[in-house]
Amino acid sequence: MQIAVIGSGVSGIAAAKTLAGFGHQVTIFEKSDAIGGVWATAYPGVTLQNIAEHYRLTDFPWPFKPENHPRADEVRRYLDAAVEHFKLDIRRNHEVIALTPVADGWEVVIKGPEGTATTHFGYVLVATGQYSGDKTAIDMPGRELFKGPVLREWDIKDLEIFRNKSIAIVGFGKTAVDLATFAVERGAQVTHIFRNARWLLPYTLGGRDIANIVTARTSTFFQPSWSHPDEREAKFHQRWAKHIGTYWHNTSTMLHYATGLKRIGRSKAAKARMKLVTPEGPVTIQLRGTMAPKTYYPSVASGKIEPVQGNFAGFVADGVKLSDGRVVKADMVVLAIGNDKPSFAYLPAPYREMMTAEEDGVQLYRHLVHPRIPRLAFIGFNHGVFHIPASELSAVWVEAVASGDLVLPPVAEMEERAARVAAWKRANTNFEPQRGFTTSNHFHQYFGALLGDLGVKARRKKNAIAEIFAPYDAADYAGVAAEYLAGRAKRTEPLHPLPLDT
Repeated sequence: MQIAVIGSGVSGIAAAKTLAGFGHQVTIFEKSDAIGGVWATAYPGVTLQNIAEHYRLTDFPWPFKPENHPRADEVRRYLDAAVEHFKLDIRRNHEVIALTPVADGWEVVIKGPEGTATTHFGYVLVATGQYSGDKTAIDMPGRELFKGPVLREWDIKDLEIFRNKSIAIVGFGKTAVDLATFAVERGAQVTHIFRNARWLLPYTLGGRDIANIVTARTSTFFQPSWSHPDEREAKFHQRWAKHIGTYWHNTSTMLHYATGLKRIGRSKAAKARMKLVTPEGPVTIQLRGTMAPKTYYPSVASGKIEPVQGNFAGFVADGVKLSDGRVVKADMVVLAIGNDKPSFAYLPAPYREMMTAEEDGVQLYRHLVHPRIPRLAFIGFNHGVFHIPASELSAVWVEAVASGDLVLPPVAEMEERAARVAAWKRANTNFEPQRGFTTSNHFHQYFGALLGDLGVKARRKKNAIAEIFAPYDAADYAGVAAEYLAGRAKRTEPLHPLPLDT
């Protein structure tokens, strides 16, 4: 089959090499001149929150030794090596501007250096990711009054612009807390403005890297989720729901001390500052995990970073105005407020409207396909702890569907299941524009559903002890495609998805 992949970020590369392994002719279209997606435009100093062994292709180890939490340049170098190793066909400076459905696939309109052309593909994978939407727009009344620079993260090319400045940073995601700590390191006085504090996780807990803690089944077993493919886990959550709530309350309290949110002996002023950056509710209400830079909380406690909870309302001559009338003085403002949901401008109108109908992102069936859009899948929007392995497993699942080996349920059933997942997320997690797409820390439950659909074992460790206590990594999912093919060769009837909401 001729398959088009839109986007050459980690998800597009993972999906392309997986589907090429099934014998398909796969072409990746990248609208810019650089591969890597968000890593191609990352702000200076950014590092991966996950560890290297979790963030790689399952069958292609890092060909060099990166940092434990790799830098952006190391990720780009790894992706370059992977593209060369798998001989992937990537068309840089080729933007997909329109898709038209036809009986056996899609007519894809591509704008490249030599003009616009239309090519037929049997299947299209959208791998632009949940951060491909425009940066969140924000009204800026009074902008003409403020004479200093107002920056978004992509404007920052050199961290020295923060040197000895008075800076107001708006937002509470990874970018905001990263830039706040980078600015403090360069002698800046930082005011951190946010509507609500979010959970920031420590890089280590009890001397262990937290990435190796949260990926073991001993951790994810207790994770409330929209579905639990493991029967024992499902029964446990049905029977002990109240005690699970207590577990996460205690875990959240432990994280207060592990991150440094709480410390004995702090001054009254320091405690007041720390209270402002303390999130409400248990850690499970946050789908997305964000790591706390090691100096963020200490800088808040010391007053080098001044936290201000409030709503940005505009500018005055010497700083930022909040909705309650307070003024934050600054000579530079950074708006680190994230992305809107993707716009999918290249989809035909009815499909585009389906994909943009919800404020928190459309809930896809299996987080991969819209029940009413044929021969199209969304790879990498199911962002989670094992982002690259998730893209590979997703591609195997797409192969099963495209080949007719996995027969999907009726449209109405898929929509009902997706609606129940969306309802669970809205009832149990905080709002974010990409909430519908995300799987995040529910990766064991999510992978269990995909692997179950494919007839492949979900428990990937060599023995029961390791399965319970050992951390998972990308290599544990190597061989899934081969296992699926081996099962397919023996089957006389097609597969049907497990009766799970996911």
